[in-house]
Amino acid sequence: MKPLTQETPRPEGGPCQTAALPPGFRLHRFGSVASTNDEARQLAQQGAPDRTAILAERQTAGRGRYSRQWESPRGNLYASFVFRPPLSPRHAAQIGYVAAVAVYDAVAALTGRSAAITCKWPNDVLVDGAKIAGILPESSIGADGALEWIVLGIGINIVSAPADAVRPATSLSAQGGAAPDTGTVLAVLSRALDGWMVQWLDDGFGSVRRAWLDRAGPLGGAIRVVLPDRSIKGSFGGLDPDGALILDTESGPEKVHSGEVFAAGGR
Repeated sequence: MKPLTQETPRPEGGPCQTAALPPGFRLHRFGSVASTNDEARQLAQQGAPDRTAILAERQTAGRGRYSRQWESPRGNLYASFVFRPPLSPRHAAQIGYVAAVAVYDAVAALTGRSAAITCKWPNDVLVDGAKIAGILPESSIGADGALEWIVLGIGINIVSAPADAVRPATSLSAQGGAAPDTGTVLAVLSRALDGWMVQWLDDGFGSVRRAWLDRAGPLGGAIRVVLPDRSIKGSFGGLDPDGALILDTESGPEKVHSGEVFAAGGR
């Protein structure tokens, strides 16, 4: 897929530098791709360096968690990043929380509505309870058992939101004011993501976990967690030191590593 030309022509699939992104980021821009995560995975397999970013105007086969279709009309942000953190594979999933707090900060900066924004376990960001962004991390472990790379896909609704989503959805334009262009949103997001990546690698997951909890729904809130084989009701008890959801049930605390969270009584 041939990337769009920005300021000067460049080879097919080649990176371009942009002053809007933090130092060390290398940007690949496309008009249309099947999935930015697929493009990022291919680049990662070809040796793309840490902090490679992929941006597309639209996706023809975008996906979210559990391979759900991610609607991708023009005007919204469809971006993926390649990271190569020097971490154990067991810590790779923590990048979802890094991304969530970065998206929260970016949306807050773009809307000025931080009080209305929340992080929802494990990887959504909501405004007034409606989904404005989704996050999809994927990783690769080498034959030696070491973490090779993480691909982090982030979609942010800028000008539109799906009307038939499982949950209510919203967009930046629906929050009032003129909708920013995708380049502006990518720049704001990349700066927030860069800062939280540095903090994660320097200080460990603890500071990211605290930041995510500060941005999440209140502890003790009634929720329902849908697992592949059952549904559990309880109250939100926070996160354990590794990022698992703590669900306080009538029979005691239960740790949940993967599942869907709904408000109690929600679908």
